[in-house]
Amino acid sequence: MNISNYYDPILDRPLTSLDGCSWEDWVSGASAQSRFSLHPEGFPVFVGADQLHASNEYEGGDPYAVSEHRDSAFQQRRSRETLSLLSSVLSPSGAGVRILDLGCGEGHITEAIRRQWVQAEVCGFDYSLSAIQTAQRQYPSIEFAVADAYSMPYGPATVDAAVINNLWEHVPDPLRLLSQVHRILKPGGYVIVSTPSRYRLENLLRAISGGPLVFMSKHHVTEYSVGQVLEQLRYGGFGLIACQSTPISSTGWSWKWRLAKALLARWLRSVNSHHSLESTVFYLARKTGGFARPSSPPSAVSSAL
Repeated sequence: MNISNYYDPILDRPLTSLDGCSWEDWVSGASAQSRFSLHPEGFPVFVGADQLHASNEYEGGDPYAVSEHRDSAFQQRRSRETLSLLSSVLSPSGAGVRILDLGCGEGHITEAIRRQWVQAEVCGFDYSLSAIQTAQRQYPSIEFAVADAYSMPYGPATVDAAVINNLWEHVPDPLRLLSQVHRILKPGGYVIVSTPSRYRLENLLRAISGGPLVFMSKHHVTEYSVGQVLEQLRYGGFGLIACQSTPISSTGWSWKWRLAKALLARWLRSVNSHHSLESTVFYLARKTGGFARPSSPPSAVSSAL
């Protein structure tokens, strides 16, 4: 681990070993001026001692059960769509390319990226100390860190591609997150965002019948329509390249559900709606301009069809 690869956005300079402190001092809060500490297992920690426990959602195991369901259609699609979108914009070897996996959890997709781009520099971070401990043990060739997505420890214009898989719906202010992504990406750099479709089939049927919308997980702060995410990306200085979601097989669905989906899909196409009936939508966008208001981006964006 080379600490010079990391950057302090508050001090606005690369970090050195002198900016760190011992793990004992970090967890006790005895070195308030230090900017990071090296965990005994070798990865850097940028989340302060006062936040480490509250942010450690993986402490009792993976709350999203990704490891247990890695062979599920949903998890296979996450990996497949991410690699496909990256392949459309990156060279096959990845030579000279830096790819960052934000909110990487236990690092399964990070490792899939590393295996496909063997010459790229692939790194990942998560807010949860336990998640990164597991990721580092399973995939020691990847450089992992414990960090806050609102204050990423990477220098300006140092990343070629950023992957944000199912993190968007967990943060209260995705535009603040996007401003950080904009800062670290090189000019013309790419971002991949995957997040639930607010008006997926089940929710759209609930909305039509006057019922309340239901989140996919109790851990979600909110969920966005496709139009809202497109507005957020545009506001953040990104141009959309692709917006897609390969349907998960409906085998086992009743004929009524399959018919409802087919009819709704036809109707949405006829009115040029952005809504997706699939559970998760994947976006590929390119950094094209400046963030609209980098100092204080708003925390809400208007809805759009």
